[in-house]
Amino acid sequence: MAAEAAQVCTEEHDDTTVGHILYKGPIPFGGGDDQWLFLPSTKKFDLSRGSERRFVVDCDEARYNHCGFMIDPGKSVLIIVDMQNYFIHPMYRDHAAGLAAVEPTFKVVERCRREGIQIAWLNWGIAEHDLKVMAPAVQRGFSKCLGWHVGLGAQLPDRQGRCLFKRTWNAELYEPLKVASQPGDLFFDKTRMSGLWSTEEPLHEYLRACHKKTLIFAGVNTDQCVFGTISDAYSYGWDCVMIDDCTGSMTGHNAQELCEYNVATNMGFVTSSTAFCEAQLV
Repeated sequence: MAAEAAQVCTEEHDDTTVGHILYKGPIPFGGGDDQWLFLPSTKKFDLSRGSERRFVVDCDEARYNHCGFMIDPGKSVLIIVDMQNYFIHPMYRDHAAGLAAVEPTFKVVERCRREGIQIAWLNWGIAEHDLKVMAPAVQRGFSKCLGWHVGLGAQLPDRQGRCLFKRTWNAELYEPLKVASQPGDLFFDKTRMSGLWSTEEPLHEYLRACHKKTLIFAGVNTDQCVFGTISDAYSYGWDCVMIDDCTGSMTGHNAQELCEYNVATNMGFVTSSTAFCEAQLV
C-alpha cells in the first residue's frame, strides 16, 4: 500500500509556475511533519501527511475555489454542530435550511463510518455555573427582555427543560438524527458559539490528545456556531472542511454564501455531501 501511495504521489508531481518561480514537484504549505502539499497536475491539496490511506475528494474548482483535497481518515473527525431540538425542531422555529441538511448529513455520517472517520456531536449544553459566568454578549443573543428567544436557562413549557441546559429535551439531538448516532460516537457540550474557544473545552482536549488533524463540519447555524468553531479551529492549526449542504442558516443577508467563501478561500475547504460521499480511497 505504501509503495502504491508513493507511486500515486510521484505521478501527480508536475512542474508549475507560481509568479516567477518554477516548482518541480509538490508545493508545501506549513513546516515539519505538519505540511500540506499542493499537487500541480491535479490541483488538489494533500492533507494526508504521508498516510498510507488517503480519502480523495474531487471538487468543482469554479464553485469551491479548489479542485479537491485528500485527507487521512484515521486523523479526521466529522463534527456535527447544534443539530438540536431547540435550533431546528419546527415547534421552536422554521429552520428550512437546517431541516434540509438532515438527509445529506445522514449520508455523510454513513460514509464516515465506513472509512473509520470519528463522528462527534457538538451541542450547546450549559449548567448553572456556566450561566453565572456567561459573557454579557452571549446572554444578549438569547435575551428574553429584549424581545427575542427566551433567555439561556429559562424554563421552557411542558417537559422541555431549561433552555439549552445539559441533558434536557430541548438540548437533545433533533429526533430524526438520533437514529444516525451510535455507540462509539462522541458527544461534546459547549457554552459559546465556538466549541473550541478555550483550550479547556472538552472537544479541544480530545482533538489534541488523539492527534486529530482534519475537522469536517456540518450543522447549524452556518454563520454562527459552525463558522465560530471553524474560525477557532483554523487559528489553532487544524485543517477545516465544511460540507455546504450539511449546513444551514436562518440569518439571510447571504450569510451562508459569505461563510462558504471565507472558508473556501482562506480557512480551509468547502465541498458538497455528494462529492464527499463519492470520494475515492487510495
